[in-house]
Amino acid sequence: MKSVLQQVPWLSRSSITFEAEKLRKGYESFTGKRLLIPVPVEAIIEKYLGIHLSYDDLDEILGKADVLGATWVEEKKMIINSNLLEGAEGRQAFTLGHEAGHWMLHKDFLTSCFRRGDSGPTIVCRKRDSKIRAEWQADYFAACLLMPEEEVTRAFETCYGPDPLVMVNRKSFLGPLAKMSHPAIDPALDTAKGIAREVIEAGGFSNCSKEAMRYRLEDLGLLINKAESRSNR
Repeated sequence: MKSVLQQVPWLSRSSITFEAEKLRKGYESFTGKRLLIPVPVEAIIEKYLGIHLSYDDLDEILGKADVLGATWVEEKKMIINSNLLEGAEGRQAFTLGHEAGHWMLHKDFLTSCFRRGDSGPTIVCRKRDSKIRAEWQADYFAACLLMPEEEVTRAFETCYGPDPLVMVNRKSFLGPLAKMSHPAIDPALDTAKGIAREVIEAGGFSNCSKEAMRYRLEDLGLLINKAESRSNR
């Protein structure tokens, strides 16, 4: 399946964003209500997409290590590794968004490549495969679904105003005081998670991790990382 995941068609960020927004709008039409943050990704998968969702020990079921999630397209069945229930909610929700991304972006292509008679899952997602094209696309879809641009931007501006924050240094000049002060006083790599935390709290993104929000802020140009480019000179 890894080789097939590497062969999925190239998709632009804008097209992935469009598909995530289409899913959000479809769920809103289905429920007749505006979709609020935090995005109820479990409900979207089960109630709107009609997929049977469960949690189980996928490492044991599939005989493979580090499996995060698996989807059987024809059976409309999705299993998330039960060990994610023991960690932070952000990891669980992001994995659900990731699997929803595969469903929206790749299910037709992968189904066409699946050999008739195979009983295994159509899609298997493992930590080690995160750089494969299809996995990156599903990750980006999850970020767009759980952290929509408009809502993230609004929360960021509530905290920091309309201008982006530029991280010039790897470490804040405030040192240990950086964790006790406002992260925007001296944006740096070691304050990035603090910036992400404030945006999460301001926007109600309770099912998103600080790491995921940090990367989303960078992707949207709200948090600009110049520290790493300087360190490579």
